[in-house]
Amino acid sequence: MYCLSIEQINRISPYKVEIASDGNSLLFHTRYGLVYEVGFVEDYTFFDKNTYQFFIVEKNGSRFLKDPLVKETVWAIIEVFFRENSNVLLYVCDTSDGRQASRDRLFDIWFYEYEKQEEYIHLTAKVESDSVYYFASVILKITHPHLDEIKEAFDVFTEDMKDKLS
Repeated sequence: MYCLSIEQINRISPYKVEIASDGNSLLFHTRYGLVYEVGFVEDYTFFDKNTYQFFIVEKNGSRFLKDPLVKETVWAIIEVFFRENSNVLLYVCDTSDGRQASRDRLFDIWFYEYEKQEEYIHLTAKVESDSVYYFASVILKITHPHLDEIKEAFDVFTEDMKDKLS
């Protein structure tokens, strides 16, 4: 997992964030008893340097409750992630339960409601295969030194996804 400053995250996060016991992700507990795991895993399938795949999972399999503090906590984590380096964040929606479109929609809403979203580029793609839709997003700072290369790499990545899934 990509190491982040828990102190910096907790300065701006409404929920207290802690490092998971295995040291590979972050956890936070909501006022409704939900436990979220958030992590970053190095990813070489899309761009070959400083690219991480982002994941967020409710640990108990509970349904998402409308809680704006979850969004604010996730953005606090992402903000610190970008504050520390010129990284690229890849997000691919989980398809295991057929709710990937809902996840994609929610993540898009969270992005466009984020108070600092003008500092970022958010690229999205939707790929269909055998009536299953796959959703992927990339987020990076608008000031990223390899912005054009990354846009091109994301286009190639989504075309490769289409080819592999066809």
